[in-house]
Amino acid sequence: MSICKSCTKSVIISQEVIQELIQDAEKEGRKIVPEDVYEKRLSICKSCPSLQYETTCMHSGSLIHYRARLEESICPFPQGSKWLGV
Repeated sequence: MSICKSCTKSVIISQEVIQELIQDAEKEGRKIVPEDVYEKRLSICKSCPSLQYETTCMHSGSLIHYRARLEESICPFPQGSKWLGV
């Protein structure tokens, strides 16, 4: 597995930073999914072979803990969203 040139240990993000990002999104008026939807999305991401560093989707480059919280987000898996029906 090769590592992208710009990737460093900083790809590991603390829960505090993720919570701050989510709070900022809410302040901006972005809709957040209910906890049960978030947990289902996160579970799907955690079992995906495209997950890197336990935090990052290799297809979008986004943090799964953040992306899974946003209502408008979709799973960017190339063969189709794994979140359909969630």
